[in-house]
Amino acid sequence: MNGTEDTEYRIAHLSQRLAEDEVGELGLRIELHGAHVAVAGTVATEKRRAAVERIIAEALAGLVVHTDIALADNRPPEEAEDLP
Repeated sequence: MNGTEDTEYRIAHLSQRLAEDEVGELGLRIELHGAHVAVAGTVATEKRRAAVERIIAEALAGLVVHTDIALADNRPPEEAEDLP
């Protein structure tokens, strides 16, 4: 297995872990960009984001990883929406 194939395998394994482990995250995008891995998406809580980042660090140790994981805004709207 060459370096790219190994990285792609590790990314596929990471996707599976994120979906099946304690976090159950299906909505994160994990992409290989040259020698870098980008992980982006939205999670519900800070605790969930910390768990996701821990799993990413374990699964992709030794790789350059950029994360952009936002928190969902679960607050109710402050004012009513005007419908036409």
